[in-house]
Amino acid sequence: MQSLGPTKGRGKARGSSSVLLARGIAAPTRSFGGMTLPRLGRARSGPKRLPGGAALDRGSGAWRLIVLVSIASAAGYGLWVSGKSELLYGEAKGAVERLAVVAGFGVKQITVEGQQHITDAELATALAAGPGTMMLGFDTDAAKARLEQVSWVKRAQVMRLLPSTLQVVIEERVPFAVWQSLGQTYVVDAEGAVIAPAVREAYVGLPLVVGDGAGKNAAGLLETLEPFDALTQQLTAAVRVGDRRWTLKLASGVDIMLPDDGVPGALKTLIGLDRDRGLLGRNIAAVDLRLADRVSVRLRDGGPVASPPGGPGAAEVPTASTKGNI
Repeated sequence: MQSLGPTKGRGKARGSSSVLLARGIAAPTRSFGGMTLPRLGRARSGPKRLPGGAALDRGSGAWRLIVLVSIASAAGYGLWVSGKSELLYGEAKGAVERLAVVAGFGVKQITVEGQQHITDAELATALAAGPGTMMLGFDTDAAKARLEQVSWVKRAQVMRLLPSTLQVVIEERVPFAVWQSLGQTYVVDAEGAVIAPAVREAYVGLPLVVGDGAGKNAAGLLETLEPFDALTQQLTAAVRVGDRRWTLKLASGVDIMLPDDGVPGALKTLIGLDRDRGLLGRNIAAVDLRLADRVSVRLRDGGPVASPPGGPGAAEVPTASTKGNI
């Protein structure tokens, strides 16, 4: 777990408010509007005794809670007497929050778990919590919603740990594929959610999918291709056509045009033809698997048809057509 709160003994430069806040970290302070407020301390006469003999330490959480409740009660009574005017309500609310912070119920530390790609600045902006934020008045649901608007964040949880710690747990999106659309390139997760703009070279280990709807359908395609390892090893990109079917682009330059439905069966036919007749090793530009009753190939312009392994010599390219049936 990563702690974004101040830690004792790390030096002034690392623990200063300006440096910590610059990293999205809430640091404690006692100054409001130029006035330095006193710290709460223990009474010199020792712990106060409650009825029944129980000791009350004025530096404890119980003492702080009693102070906060007293402040809130007094403010509430004042509002009731004044008729709850909007102006007085705002002033009283601000005063209560400032005094609650002085009493120890302000955000002093933020702990974060699961942070990999989201920056401290994005985290701080989404949380909107700092040294002047009152813990009891902090809306954790709103902070959670803001965090989940950050592109890297899939799910978030924000919890208050009284008196002064916010605990944040983040589940980040996992890069799954690189999606190219309208000349722009993005990294997307398995659900097709856009995580961030991407340079292809930065994600060479991820498959490249192109076209409208390619990002959200990439996971389904790769699941279908999983049993055909020999084919996927040659795959350089998958192009989504009309947001209904795929064309696979192989490193050899061959395009494999898949049908709308029945893709596994079409791929089994292709692998069988390649095994028996060396189809993908021939000098062809494309293999059309869109029709269920036949497989068509488009020859490269002006090039010979390569013979299958162990077969006869190279045949001549048809001159009247660039298509042939197998």
